[in-house]
Amino acid sequence: MGGKGSGRHCRFDNRLYTEDFRSIDIREFNQRGWLDIKGLTTLTWSRNKEKVASIQFFVRTAVQFPTKPNITLRYKSRTNGADWQSMDYPIELQTTNCNFGGIRYWFTCPECSKRVCVLYNGEIFKCRTCLGLVHKSRNESALDQAIRRLDKEKDKLWPDMNLCFYDSVEWLDKPKWMRLNVLVPTRSYISP
Repeated sequence: MGGKGSGRHCRFDNRLYTEDFRSIDIREFNQRGWLDIKGLTTLTWSRNKEKVASIQFFVRTAVQFPTKPNITLRYKSRTNGADWQSMDYPIELQTTNCNFGGIRYWFTCPECSKRVCVLYNGEIFKCRTCLGLVHKSRNESALDQAIRRLDKEKDKLWPDMNLCFYDSVEWLDKPKWMRLNVLVPTRSYISP
């Protein structure tokens, strides 16, 4: 008993999360009006008000080019500390008709040709299934999800205030199958 690979071992989570990768979202492009801009536009990512990364893109929408609408991405990338490589490639756009008129744009994943809203930066921008990414919320317990939702609502109402009333979970009821751990007073006897 107890051969190689038996028993439980400490395993670290080796999943890659979508929140750890830079992404481009077609909904953000539409909201900011970037799909209507003609010419080269720059999108930057920043952390603590310091520029971390940037990407340039050129949009050719279905209105301008009905045969093949696309977005051309231009940026520099490197993998595992290697030399910087200039990346310049198009990402095709797909359109669907909305119920009350108008059209909705979608990215086409360069690897699997699936219609997606968000592309994530690996070596090239791909969908999350091609990169093997999952959302962090998929691994959260019900309590963690509730705390995240409370924190999100708290940030809408009081963005500068730090409310930690839900740090201790004494106010939550115990599940019906959980034992109630009651401390029973013990008697100490003094031997003569």
